[in-house]
Amino acid sequence: MKKFLSVLLAALMLLALTACGGGESTQPPADNDGNGGSTPPASTGAAEYTIKVGHTLQEDTPTHKGFLVFQEEVEKNSSGRIAVELYPNSSLGSERVMFEACQMGTLEVAYGTTSVLANFDKTLQVLDLPFLFTDEAKAREAMVGELGQAAAANLGNIGLLNLTYMENGIRHLMNNSRPVNTPDDVKGLKIRTMENLIHMSAFTHLGASPTPMAFTELFTALQQGTVDGNEQPIFLIKSSRFEEVQKYLSLTGHFYTAGIATINKAFFESLPEDLQTVVMDAAGVAREAQYAACDEDNASALEYLKTKMEVNEISPENHQLFVDATASVYDEVEAEAGSEIMAIARAAQAG
Repeated sequence: MKKFLSVLLAALMLLALTACGGGESTQPPADNDGNGGSTPPASTGAAEYTIKVGHTLQEDTPTHKGFLVFQEEVEKNSSGRIAVELYPNSSLGSERVMFEACQMGTLEVAYGTTSVLANFDKTLQVLDLPFLFTDEAKAREAMVGELGQAAAANLGNIGLLNLTYMENGIRHLMNNSRPVNTPDDVKGLKIRTMENLIHMSAFTHLGASPTPMAFTELFTALQQGTVDGNEQPIFLIKSSRFEEVQKYLSLTGHFYTAGIATINKAFFESLPEDLQTVVMDAAGVAREAQYAACDEDNASALEYLKTKMEVNEISPENHQLFVDATASVYDEVEAEAGSEIMAIARAAQAG
């Protein structure tokens, strides 16, 4: 009887040990994001500050590549005192939503187009003037110069600061109805625009029906025929696969769209001066990396798109017809933004 009880006790102990071991092995350790995985816990040298960066573009775009450089530069040159988290692909919402979050301080850095931010600060409207710049090189010079500084000078009044400009670049027109060579070809087309009054006015003067719509809704709208066309920079046409839902690409070059990374003013001013310098320097390096990536991606994307769409260039004579048709938009912007900033814009255009 004693032998039987000893065997039974040993068996029960073995079962108990096995059960405990099985319970531990059925639940994998969580990584730092709370998901299953094998990421080791964070080191004890945790960052003093965290900068969350949100943007709407895909991970393979020049903009995200630029922010990867920003992340690397900030974390390296702050010796780990600042951690940078990137949230691409509209994961934090639309441009407008992210700019609002940046104003409130729930997002440290928001990146979007100055076209959308102009809804918050009318001075930025000058950057959306039709045919202001004919090429990216001239535009970039203006953005890092007097025009860019003047356009963003009032952002502090709404709780933001200009961290850096990047770019979406020169924009071109797509549609599913016909090639566009003159303003007459635009008439009657329902064109998606950004939520920007200057863009809408320019297309109205060209005879189109401008339809403001969030970028995140655009692909589906084109699939369903809700709009006839849209307008984008070359690299973004390819990265967004618009060639799958648009037939004609006309190289109208009607707008240059600057991108702007805003940083929450209170957050930036809370950083020690040495870290403010680190952040601003990193933004400058990121900007140049983004510009270089734009040049490379635009060149390769255009060659690709020529194999998927009907692509046409605009003759100099026809280009002037577009310029003349939208000339009155300059007067509209001057009435909103003021003559002083318009004088700077006209000087940048002429220079």
